[in-house]
This record gives sequence, structure tokens and C-alpha cells, in this order.
Amino acid sequence: MLANSPDRQLEVCNNPDKCHFGNSPALSQLNACYGETAAEAWLVPQLYELGDFEGLKGQADRHQLAKTAKIIVTEFYYLKTDELMLFFYRFSAGRYDRFYSYFTPSVILRGLRDFLKERARAFEQYEQAVREHEWQEAKSKAVTYEEYLRNK
Repeated sequence: MLANSPDRQLEVCNNPDKCHFGNSPALSQLNACYGETAAEAWLVPQLYELGDFEGLKGQADRHQLAKTAKIIVTEFYYLKTDELMLFFYRFSAGRYDRFYSYFTPSVILRGLRDFLKERARAFEQYEQAVREHEWQEAKSKAVTYEEYLRNK
């Protein structure tokens, strides 16, 4: 958990493919390995740092942070920690909706839904690249009909 602190966001954002296809643990794996509330405990500093970075007039209270973390863990349990750090980085960079002076959990949740659309596109592109590679590999090993007849 310490290796995935908010400070690591800049490192992670440089390689989005590694975030999606790497081996960082999913939120559900954190809970399975470290206890029921491990993922929430990991998310709270991420959420706090996001609000702090935004320079909000009213920083989130502990209840808002805890409930937002709980909702994220419940709704997005399959997301990896690196993917979430990529999301928080992109949110901070202004890629998604924004806060208006106060911490608003629904803004983060809507942003996560937008992030999921980007994630789906990344998975589609990855799968297309894999299919293309398999096709090229099969094509390179294929024989023409004439070669088949000669070998027969």
C-alpha cells in the first residue's frame, strides 16, 4: 500500500498501458489480502490528496472521504490501483468534471465513469493489436494452395 501512495501518480501516468495491463492489485484483491477495509484505507489518501491539490474552500471531512472510498470499492472493485492512480492524475489534470469550491463525491464518481469509457477503448485497442499480431503470425506460417499440393 505504501508503494502506491499518491506521490506515485506522476510515475504511473507515463505508461497508461502498464496501468491497465500490468499486475498491480485490484481493489478486491487488496481487501482479500489485507482485510475488508484495506482498499478503502488505500483510497482515502488518494481522495484527500485530490481535494488538497484542487485547493478547495472546504476540504472533505472524514465521513465524505470514507463513504466515497466505500462507494468506489463497491462499484469499481475490479479497477487496479495503478488504474485508479491514473484516474486521479487525469482528474487533477482537468480531464474530467471538476469541483466547484467544495469536495463533491458525485463529481469523482462521474469522472470514474468517464475513465471507464477510456479504459474500455484501451482494452479494445489492446485486443485488436493482439488479434492483428496473431493474424500476422498465422499468415507468416501459412502455405499457398500450390505449396500444399506439392507437399501432399
